[in-house]
Amino acid sequence: MLTFNVRGDDVDVTDQVRQTIGDQIDQINTELADGVSAVAHVNLVSYPNQLIKAEITIIFPFLLLRGEATTNLLDTSVKNAVEQIMSQIHRYRENVNEHAEQSGHPKLFQEKASPAVMLDVVRKKRIPLKQMDSETAILQMNLLNHDFYIYKDINNETINIIYRRNDGHYGQITTES
Repeated sequence: MLTFNVRGDDVDVTDQVRQTIGDQIDQINTELADGVSAVAHVNLVSYPNQLIKAEITIIFPFLLLRGEATTNLLDTSVKNAVEQIMSQIHRYRENVNEHAEQSGHPKLFQEKASPAVMLDVVRKKRIPLKQMDSETAILQMNLLNHDFYIYKDINNETINIIYRRNDGHYGQITTES
């Protein structure tokens, strides 16, 4: 059974909004195997240009599903985010269930006929891990014309990934152990 939590960032989360989200989340419930329970974390964000972004994250023991959509209508944003998650389920159902069995977890999704997607690694590459700061990593990434760059932070010795975001800015992922 899938339950949900809603958080609104400049969005008034009324009973009607909760009902709309619940109706959409029920679609995902129909795909879950018997006995599977999880929580969908729904984050609604309102922007000054009257756009509303719906982010839906569902956390399972070994898997995370995420859908995100931005439109000028809350209902449409939630619907599009749920459709992204449904598409992920339909595409990777067999792979996820197979992985669950191999790792000793129950199957997450109902059995339906769908071809398994090939998840083969087609190229492997080894790179030297260089120590640098984030500004140098951004420069190096741009010089190589890549979308991301992996480096060891000179200040705290962590392995970081710097990446180019769709909005033209940069993001950084810091690993933890």
